[in-house]
Amino acid sequence: MKFKKVVLALSIGMLVGSSSMAVAATSQKVQATLANFKVIVNGQTKNVTSNQLLYKGNTYLQLREAAKILGYEVNYKNASKSIEFSAKSQLQADWITLIDLSESNGYKVTLKGDSADVYIISKNLDTLLTVNANGLKEGEEKTVADPSGKTIRYKKLQGSLVLNRADLKQTGLIK
Repeated sequence: MKFKKVVLALSIGMLVGSSSMAVAATSQKVQATLANFKVIVNGQTKNVTSNQLLYKGNTYLQLREAAKILGYEVNYKNASKSIEFSAKSQLQADWITLIDLSESNGYKVTLKGDSADVYIISKNLDTLLTVNANGLKEGEEKTVADPSGKTIRYKKLQGSLVLNRADLKQTGLIK
């Protein structure tokens, strides 16, 4: 009788052990390194509260941190398993970054010569705007004229250079 109990206990132990090994064999492990880089957006250093991960030559920053730095809120929708980015305020919705302007309208944005603060916005080799952000402070607003003389307001918003959407619509640069 004692022998049967020992065999039963060993059998149960082997079943539990083999099932946990099967689970461990199917889960992937990632080996990464924690780092703490200085994050700079348009020349302005941003505070980051979490460490970054270095994995296979790539650096990973938490989505919420990246979104916050770039002026967005992040919401996770469990039902659709989706991540949603939205402008933090209506004020920000009135402005568009150079990256968003470029991507949504097929414009090319380049730096003028060696300058890190003068941007040329062009399409099909035609210069549409030259925006000088040299010395532009956070929240400071300036204007630039398009080739027809219509003015477009721009400013630095949360470290990013942004252009006024209504002005761009008025000049026909966006719809």
